[in-house]
Amino acid sequence: MPHLRVSVGKRCMVSHSRICTTLACLLAVAVMVPAFATPEPAPAPVSWEFQMKPTIPYRITASTRKGNQTYWYFLYKVVNNTGEDRPFHPEIVRVNQIMSEVPADKARERPGDASSITVDPAIVGLEKSVFEAIKERHKATHPFLMHPVDAITTLRQGGDNAIASVAVFKELDPRVARFTYYFTGLSGEQIIRPNPLFDPQKPADEEANPRVFVLRKTWSMPYILPGDAQTRRFAKPRLLQAEWVMR
Repeated sequence: MPHLRVSVGKRCMVSHSRICTTLACLLAVAVMVPAFATPEPAPAPVSWEFQMKPTIPYRITASTRKGNQTYWYFLYKVVNNTGEDRPFHPEIVRVNQIMSEVPADKARERPGDASSITVDPAIVGLEKSVFEAIKERHKATHPFLMHPVDAITTLRQGGDNAIASVAVFKELDPRVARFTYYFTGLSGEQIIRPNPLFDPQKPADEEANPRVFVLRKTWSMPYILPGDAQTRRFAKPRLLQAEWVMR
């Protein structure tokens, strides 16, 4: 099995520890139980669902307190047609795949060159200057764009009450060949599964040592970035098959 590193970004809209623990356990299950069946959403909706329409990914360089910084982002519009007002609390992450050409035995000696998975939660506490730069760029098509903090609210029914906001991420590592956006908070469907790494000798803890995981119906948007580490910063990401998953 190839050597693999997993790391998680610190600027997040969900629990940093929970992302780490969940990802580690899912990888452990894949290693220990190759035939483990990944849960899938019900073929037809079994709970409420919001309608969400995202844009393509964009890059932007904006002035910040630390100087000019480059970000990736996508805009989205969410509509509530569920029949009642509901809380909207999006949890959006970007999972990045760095594929290494270093052989597995060499990767163990040079962990920095190993294939790796990194996780970047969307930045909620976005600097005003970055948000204003994005808002100005898209003012013709998204005149009522909301800051990510303001988008966490009660979503009222109907198209007239739709929310338009943005998910912003730090710049991609140029070695990333594939990445996937996961958008949770659009559906009430969930599945509870036992944690295969739960340690009964330690106190149960929702983040450090959970007994179970709650997997929620999540919209997945996988992209591929053509080229190599020198050219990917100029490449346009290509969407593969967007679909509902449980995570």
